[in-house]
Amino acid sequence: MPVAVPDTVLQIDGGILLFIQSNLRSPFLTQFFKAVSNYGVIVLAVYFVIMLLWEKRKIFPIASACVVSGLLGNFIKDYLKHLVKRPRPFLDFSALEPLIKRPKGYSFPSGHTTLAFAVAFIACRILPKRYSIPALLIAALVAFSRLYLGVHYPTDVLGAMCVGYVAALITEFLYKR
Repeated sequence: MPVAVPDTVLQIDGGILLFIQSNLRSPFLTQFFKAVSNYGVIVLAVYFVIMLLWEKRKIFPIASACVVSGLLGNFIKDYLKHLVKRPRPFLDFSALEPLIKRPKGYSFPSGHTTLAFAVAFIACRILPKRYSIPALLIAALVAFSRLYLGVHYPTDVLGAMCVGYVAALITEFLYKR
């Protein structure tokens, strides 16, 4: 049985998405956020490898922690999608026009955001702080791209950030043992 989203939350979420659609969309930003959505996690991975090389750190253990965190986040995300069964926002709000092919499946939590934050939070735990801020900014751009493109609710993205954080904490715990 799907989890019911309170009407107030649904209306606030929908209002934010419709605001973005009406006030922030432009041809340039649409192309930018499509690219961020498609390649943001890859950019994050490349950034991460460059910073590890720059800091002369061993890449394999840290890269494997990123993979484990991402896989764990994906596992948790899949479980939550089937538990919550939240429809995509364009199904609840007919005025919302998605800017990419309509994704199938459930909306909560965002998979792109989960993966981006699972990796970014590992970066925060491993890399010097001056390198973790750009990682978090890239992850935040991925998260916002999902809102901008009209395929996730704000609470989907917030939930995904939490899932990414939990995945990173569990991964860190496992690697320290």
